[in-house]
Amino acid sequence: MIVDRQEAIDLLAERAALMAKNDAPHLAAQRLPEGIESFKDIPYLEDGLSDHLVDVYRPEGAAEGEPLPVFIDFHGGGLYYGTKENNLCRDMILAGKGFVVVNANYRLVPEVSFFDQIRDALAVMTWVKDHVAEYQGNPDQVFVTGDSAGATLAMYALAVNNSKVVRQRWFMAPSGLTPLGFVATSGMFRLEGGVYEPLISYYTAAYFTKPSEIIAIAPYKNDLDRLIVDGNLPPTYLITSDEDVLADNSLELARIMVHRNRDCELRMWPLGQDKVLGHIFNVTQAGDASNTEALEAIDDIARFARRYL
Repeated sequence: MIVDRQEAIDLLAERAALMAKNDAPHLAAQRLPEGIESFKDIPYLEDGLSDHLVDVYRPEGAAEGEPLPVFIDFHGGGLYYGTKENNLCRDMILAGKGFVVVNANYRLVPEVSFFDQIRDALAVMTWVKDHVAEYQGNPDQVFVTGDSAGATLAMYALAVNNSKVVRQRWFMAPSGLTPLGFVATSGMFRLEGGVYEPLISYYTAAYFTKPSEIIAIAPYKNDLDRLIVDGNLPPTYLITSDEDVLADNSLELARIMVHRNRDCELRMWPLGQDKVLGHIFNVTQAGDASNTEALEAIDDIARFARRYL
């Protein structure tokens, strides 16, 4: 399916406005946890862009003890929408489980390409290597997470970081970190094909702006198996649900990783009892103290990480 780039850009603008409207009620109503220190708007690249800022969260009193394991989080939003504020509550709750959490902004398409976003993600990882100890984080105990398209970005950044094959293909450099694990919530892993092929075609017309980028991504765009083989991903925990519109993406990735003898765990949540456990529910419903499923999912993320410490 051939898509006009301007049509794709117009569609993304419409969808971004709709996503912002849908997010506003739960962001306004969420209750942030107590006992968490926040360090806001720290630049990971010194260029003055708000897209190159991170927040850091840690439990109060962490500076008095041993360094804590670290999570780096990349927000979702189709790669064209969202900021770190969307993940604020979930990441603060995760920090309360005994982690330093680095919640990152990155530049959005169509102003930049997906490859530029990967470079941003690698720059965040480099900043963590160099600076997270200043916030009582242990740079040798780092996990990477993302939700929806943020999981896509995290996965590709990890592939670049961990694989000489991918780095050489895309002319990128590693971050210097050795992440211990990857957690993906409702990952948007397919960049081509699948149930949402017409919509994904519009997305990818905006993601890749140059012929060289289209050629470079081609071996991996619709071949998750090749990405897993070449990318050398760390142990992976996948979270999805029966009511997740992208559940098939997580199921496919889990099948491939098991087939390739990669360390992978999948939790497929059933239908919610009181609330719809939809796409990225552990992010959007984290601020509702009555949503025990979202809070349990965050507990599961912490449990997964502790296995590898």
